[in-house]
Amino acid sequence: MSAAVNLNTSSRKDVDFLANAREAFGAVLPDWIETLATMANRTSATAVAKRIDYSTAVVSSVCRGSYKGDWGKVEAKVRGAFMGELVECPVLGEIGRDRCLAEQKKRHIGTSATRTALFHACRGGCAHSRIKSEGGANG
Repeated sequence: MSAAVNLNTSSRKDVDFLANAREAFGAVLPDWIETLATMANRTSATAVAKRIDYSTAVVSSVCRGSYKGDWGKVEAKVRGAFMGELVECPVLGEIGRDRCLAEQKKRHIGTSATRTALFHACRGGCAHSRIKSEGGANG
């Protein structure tokens, strides 16, 4: 018995994310969007989405200029993951901006001194935090 052959020729890989981005943004294509689209073309939107901790739909909608969420957060993730942007974490030292954002999302775990320190630093006025502090200074 032979294996079934997939005749579906429309593949997600056929999407040209960079062409979509150029169409959406025109001559002033931001460097981080160009990087996102190039990486999605080079690997896959799924791989890129996983690396920046977003869905494939977010990668696609950003490249098409139709994303409805926090563009700044996506930009920070792309700059950290693919463009080497670093920040100085008061707990961990120099880390990628994407990791900084990932650490901010984590819950407090009382059994880890590092996790506890990160939890408080991220919520206590760190310049890189996107979490509103108790005093409302960040955001």
